[in-house]
Amino acid sequence: MRNLRVQQVAADARSALGEDFVSCFYDRVEDALGVEVIVVPLSGDGYSLTLGGHKVVVVGATRRWYRSNFTLAHELGHFLVGGESSHDDQAAENMANAFAADLLMPVERVRSVDWERATAATVAQVSWELGVSTQALEVRLRYLRARPGDEARSALARSTEALLGTSLPSSVATPADVSARVQYSARRRFPERVVTGLRRAIADGKAPQASLSWVLGLPAQGERDDDDEVVDPHELDIELLDGLV
Repeated sequence: MRNLRVQQVAADARSALGEDFVSCFYDRVEDALGVEVIVVPLSGDGYSLTLGGHKVVVVGATRRWYRSNFTLAHELGHFLVGGESSHDDQAAENMANAFAADLLMPVERVRSVDWERATAATVAQVSWELGVSTQALEVRLRYLRARPGDEARSALARSTEALLGTSLPSSVATPADVSARVQYSARRRFPERVVTGLRRAIADGKAPQASLSWVLGLPAQGERDDDDEVVDPHELDIELLDGLV
């Protein structure tokens, strides 16, 4: 029964997000699901929390867009299915992973492919259209007991970037399209509400100017920019709390 509930919630979310949502996943999540998305450099993949009554997912900035997609989908699972379940609870983590798989790789879409005859180009196209890595797709196929042929197995064993670089049909996506996804997942991002609220808080003397500089990815006045600095995830609570609530 729990698996059926996860599948149904994932199907409802996918319907709300609309076609090709992975190409602008962050925006669709905010507009359709009311969950705000923040993208900043993190030591981990991401996490979710509630600030000022707003549901927020923090995703680590990375060029690996397929990793960002799964992280966001996983954290949405905690919100949409798991409620207040602890992220330290293994059952809650398994549930969130199941939700992410159902959201990004729905059973009917995956099973619509003839995997025994699938070519490397087919695998690349499915990976691109679903917005997932070759590793995630391979795990999903094993879970669904699909039996890929030799060429598909070989393609699934390659890294996502390598496979897309050599086998993704230009009729499906161009190198520029791939670059756009890379930039989208790597770019620092804060919801407009947060930036506006933080600017107002600074004007009212309730937040330091440095907090806005951090949000915008700029060096604080009088401070040196350090491109190699890794932001601790917990800084979000300390530096931005006054501007978020």
